[in-house]
Order: sequence, then structure tokens, then C-alpha cells
Amino acid sequence: MSKQIFLPKGTSGRKKNIMILHIQGLILIIVLIVALMSSLGILGRTIINEVVTRSGVLDPGAEQELVNMMESGNMYDLLTYTYEPSPQMKLFNTIMTVWSVIGYIVAFAALGATIFLVILMKKRIGIILEDQTPYENPVRVKKGAFVWLGFLLGAYGGHLFALKKKKAWIYLGIGIVGMWIPIFFFYTSGISFADAFLACFIEKDAEGFIEIEDYPYWL
Repeated sequence: MSKQIFLPKGTSGRKKNIMILHIQGLILIIVLIVALMSSLGILGRTIINEVVTRSGVLDPGAEQELVNMMESGNMYDLLTYTYEPSPQMKLFNTIMTVWSVIGYIVAFAALGATIFLVILMKKRIGIILEDQTPYENPVRVKKGAFVWLGFLLGAYGGHLFALKKKKAWIYLGIGIVGMWIPIFFFYTSGISFADAFLACFIEKDAEGFIEIEDYPYWL
């Protein structure tokens, strides 16, 4: 691995484009997490709304009123009954409505941002593949193994193990720590997704190998 942690300033060409692709991958992972959280929020809102509404905990009088009308046999009042929620229930319904609107807005915005970022990454990959400059440190690896390990286990250095790099063990440690400190998991996931996504568009040879640039930096 290079002694320098980040790509040297002024670097251009393929390595700079790989760095940009990595940054886009990091942003994509953050957007996907936002989309996931907003989706879970919508699900949580639905569950809470159903539980509270059916339990009658915020408006116990409404159910009792219906029971009284049924017991009295006053069918006219029962048929013309109009439910009037209690102030607590009105407040709860307002909160649920606002929660739902915000959740859907965030979810759709995150979906749009995801599509936009994937398009940007695909364009950046096109620029990388069009670069005819010889690789500085070419590495051959099985395309299938590298891609699948990158997508599925890249957060723990899976794709780097396919390259037989010592850095894989560092990624493994960072990924494990990321289970408690999410920023580390976001980092390894974003980088590995970008690497695997790039590899998807590199043509393999007759033996199933692809040649990629050995990118030793941390971004």
C-alpha cells in the first residue's frame, strides 16, 4: 500500500476518476440508508396508528358510546352516528399525517437521488474505461468473485481478499467496528460498492479474469 493515505493533490486521469467514483459511492450509501430509514419510518407509523386507533386508548368514550346505542336499541341514532374524535385523538391524527407526508417525501426524494447517483457513477465509469493510459499497478482478478464479494461482503473487505491484499484485513476490522460506529461501515460499504460497480463493466478474458488498477488510497 502507498505511504500516502489520500490521492496526491494534482493527480489526474484514471486514479482521480476512481477517487470521484468512490466519493459518489459513499454518498450513494448514505442516500440508501436515508431511504431505508424513511421506509421503516412509514412502516412504524402504520403500525403505531393501527395499534393506537384499535386500542381506543386516546378516545375510549367513542367505543362506549356505540355500545350504549346498541344496547338501547336506538337504531336511528346508531345509523346517523357521526364519530367526533377527542382532542387527544385529533392531535394524534395530525401527528400521524405529518409523519406520513414527511416520510413519503423523504422516501421519494431518496429514490430520485439514488437513481441520479447511479447515473452519475455509470458516466464516471465510462470515463474510466475510455482512458487508454496504461495501468500503473495492474491486478488480475476473477470478475465474478470480485463483483459478488464487493457487493455482498465489501463492507468487510471481501473484494480485497479476492485481490489478496493486506488492506483487506484492515477493511475487515473497520467493517466490524462499523457495526457499532456506522460512519466506518458507510465508508467501507461505499468504497466496495463503487469498486464492484466499476468491475461490472470491465470485460473479462477467456478465463474469467479482469484487469483493474491497484488503487491503494483511502478515498
